[in-house]
Amino acid sequence: MVGLFSRYQRVPASELPSNTAEAHRPSSHGSTSAKPGFGRARTRWALIIAAIFALLLFLGLNADPDPTSGVDSWRAKAGQYADRLGSGGWSWKPSPPKPAEAPETEAPIQVIGKEMQRWTQGSGRANLTYNSPFNPEDLTLTEEECDAFFPGLWDEIDRSVKHFTHVDTNSRQYLDKVCDDGIWSHARVLVHNNKVYLRYFQKSPFTRLQAALALLYQSVITSREKLPDVEFCISLNDWGSQGKFSLDRAPYLHDVWLMPDYGWYAWPEHVGSYAEYREKTLQVERDNPWEKKISKLFWRGSMGVGTADREAMLGAAEGHEWNDAKAMTWGKGGNIPMEDHCKWKFHGFPEGVTYSGRLRYLQNCKVVIVTHEPRWIQHWTHLYNPDPNSPDQNIVFVPKYDGDQPGILTHNEKGEASYDKTWMRLPETMDDLLRNDDKARRIAENQWTFFRERYISPASAACYWRKLIKGYATTQLFTPVYHGNETSYEGFQLQQKLRTDP
Repeated sequence: MVGLFSRYQRVPASELPSNTAEAHRPSSHGSTSAKPGFGRARTRWALIIAAIFALLLFLGLNADPDPTSGVDSWRAKAGQYADRLGSGGWSWKPSPPKPAEAPETEAPIQVIGKEMQRWTQGSGRANLTYNSPFNPEDLTLTEEECDAFFPGLWDEIDRSVKHFTHVDTNSRQYLDKVCDDGIWSHARVLVHNNKVYLRYFQKSPFTRLQAALALLYQSVITSREKLPDVEFCISLNDWGSQGKFSLDRAPYLHDVWLMPDYGWYAWPEHVGSYAEYREKTLQVERDNPWEKKISKLFWRGSMGVGTADREAMLGAAEGHEWNDAKAMTWGKGGNIPMEDHCKWKFHGFPEGVTYSGRLRYLQNCKVVIVTHEPRWIQHWTHLYNPDPNSPDQNIVFVPKYDGDQPGILTHNEKGEASYDKTWMRLPETMDDLLRNDDKARRIAENQWTFFRERYISPASAACYWRKLIKGYATTQLFTPVYHGNETSYEGFQLQQKLRTDP
C-alpha cells in the first residue's frame, strides 16, 4: 500500500500539453472549411493516435502487478504514469464530492465500534482467583479480572440496577428531566465506542468536576473490552442527586448511581495527584514502621463543615494523653501534608458536610481509623469491617452510648446548639487499642492489604467505572445517539470548553 501511494507525483505545469481549446481554435483567416485532401490527412492522424493509445494501454496492462482492482487499480496506474513524468506542482485527484446540505436535525453516525475488531473478551488467564497476582495500579484489567480481584465491590451498582429496573424507569424522558433540573447537573456525558463526549458542562471554581471527568475518561479508554454506549448526567455536590452519577448518598436515597470520588484522579487544592500521593505514602511507611509511629489519635480539620460531628469528637478527646486532634483554618498554617498522616497510629474520622474526602487518603496508610457508623455512603464504604471479634477487622467504630449523660455540647453550621452522644465512648475505645498494640497493628495491616492494595487502588476505580457503565446500560430504555457535534473529551481537556461555547 505504501508503494502504491508513493507513485503519486506532482507534474510541473510547464510539462503539460497546451490548452486543447487553443489547439482547436479557428484560424486567424476566419475560414473553417476543409481543403482538398484534408479527409485523408484526418484519417492518417486518427490511425496514428489510435496506435499510440494502444501502445500506452499495452504498457499499462503489463506494468508491475498491483493488488488493487477496479477504480483503485486505475488510480494506481495513474500514479505510475505520473511517476514516470517526474515531480512538480500538479497531481491527479478525483473531484471532491459536493457536500450534502445538513438536515435541520443531524442524523446519527452509524458506527458501532466493532468494525476494527480490536476488543478482547476475557483475560486469557486460567483459574483466576482472589489470590491471583495482579498489579493494583493496572488500569486495563478485564471484567473477568475485576470480578476475581474485587469481589463485593459492585454492591452499590447492583442496588441501583435493581432500583431502576423495578422502581424508576431509566427512559429518555426521565434522563432529560433529571439532567435539566437547572441546579444539580454539572455535566451530561455520552460514552460512545469507548470514547467520552460532553453535551453539557457547568464551570466551577473547583477542579472536582474536571477530575471526575478525567477519571471517567481514563477508565474508558484503558478498557480492553467493548463498553456499551450510555448517556448520563453527573452531579458533583456533596450529596446524591436524583437519577445522576453522584459522589455519595444518604441511606434513604435510592435513586442515585454512586461513582468513584474525583480524588481517585487528583485533588490539587489539597492533596494533588492520587498516583503521586500513593508513592509518597509508600515512602513515609518505609521510613516509619509501626514501632516508630506516634501512639496518639490524630486529626486536623476545619470546623466550618461537619461542625457538630467534629465538635463532638474533639470534646470526647479533650484532656486525654493520647489526644492529638486539633481544629485548624485552611491557609493559616498548622496543616500537615496528607502523606505525613501515616506517621500516627490512630486517626479520628468525623464526617464533613456529608462524607469526608480524607477517608481514601487515610486508608492508604498503615493506621487505625477510629470513627462511627457512616451516615453517608460512598461506593466502597459497605466494605468496612468494624467487627471487633473478626480477624479481618479493618476499621474501628466507637460503640453507641446508652448512658444517662446528655452528651457533648455541639453546634451546627448555623450556630444552633445540641447535645451529641456519638463519640462519648471514644476514651474507652482508645484505651483498649493502646492496651492491645498487637490488635491495633493487625487492624492497620488489614486496612493496608484490604483497602490500599486492593479496594481503593487505581485498578479498583477503573474496574468500578466500567462495571458502573455496564450496569447502567442494562436499565437504559433508549439508545444513545452520537451525532458528531458533541465535544470530545480530548478537545474539552485542551480548551476547557464545549464546541458550542463562544
